[in-house]
Amino acid sequence: MPRTRPRGEPEHASRATGSAALPLAGAVAGGVALALESVVNGRLGEHAGSVAAATWSNMLSLSVVVGAAVFLTALRPAFAALRAALQSGALRPRHCLGGVAGGSMILTQALTAAPLGPASYTLALVSGQTLCGVLVDHLGLGPGAPHPATRRRLVGGLLSVCAVALPVLAAPDAGRTLALAALPFLAGAALSWQMAVNGRVDEAAGRHPYPAVLLSFATGSALMLAAAAALAVLGRLPAPRSGPPWHYTGGLLGCVVVLSAVLAVRRIGVLAAGLGMVGGQVLGSLVLGPLMGQPPPHLWAVVIGAVLLIVAAVMAAPSAPARSAPGPLPPLLTVHPPADGPDGGGK
Repeated sequence: MPRTRPRGEPEHASRATGSAALPLAGAVAGGVALALESVVNGRLGEHAGSVAAATWSNMLSLSVVVGAAVFLTALRPAFAALRAALQSGALRPRHCLGGVAGGSMILTQALTAAPLGPASYTLALVSGQTLCGVLVDHLGLGPGAPHPATRRRLVGGLLSVCAVALPVLAAPDAGRTLALAALPFLAGAALSWQMAVNGRVDEAAGRHPYPAVLLSFATGSALMLAAAAALAVLGRLPAPRSGPPWHYTGGLLGCVVVLSAVLAVRRIGVLAAGLGMVGGQVLGSLVLGPLMGQPPPHLWAVVIGAVLLIVAAVMAAPSAPARSAPGPLPPLLTVHPPADGPDGGGK
């Protein structure tokens, strides 16, 4: 028997709820992948050096993304739309540099994730992500209309800072932990900006995620290669020691993180996608710490901080959507009509 729509309910309400559930679940999965990526890259950084680990992770991601082009269609129209948006000024060159923020975040993973532990690292990262997300939405840097920074949202952003301060100050070496936590906090702020500009690139490319993902890893890899080359010239690039194969899989997880963020921002906006990633990151970090033999020294402080952080993220969320829910999207591999005939044209 077909479901009867309640009187007064808009016709698109159930469709909007259903269409938001899948991208929100994808954002949560991306957050879990990000928590695991921080563990993997942190372990690699311990025996390969932070810059070398970040360079390898970015290059592996870029290789996977370039290889994926063989299986995708409608790439030529997507890049043509992106080029047209840049030429018309609808998209600025800075919007194509989201990978710089991504590369810096991977660098902080390799540098600080292992000494901080998964839980404290994730709380610091998400705190910066939440606080900066309020500013990103206020300025309208992502796709869609701006969300004003109301008093409630500002309080939520400041509460996120308090959430990470509790476990950091409860650590045995609070001073050193605070200095280390500042780096993932700044990386989290950069992550919010990266999600916003990648969403703009995705929108300009006609809602084909490939250009945004490719540019993200290409610019991040270029940044890390330049840093590694500088260290090599100075003779300060450490020789990597052998490690288990799973230490080198961070780049694969990075592909999952960036792609899920691009697709989620497209459908539910920067803040809602960020909230999903917050939940996934916090859940993943609380589970991964004990599993990896690195439980936080003060579990009570971490749990309280995680609860405060989720409350802060909810408070920082916009009270109303910036735009009406979009209709169903076409499949990923057929976002654009073929350019050169029925076989899909050039890639």
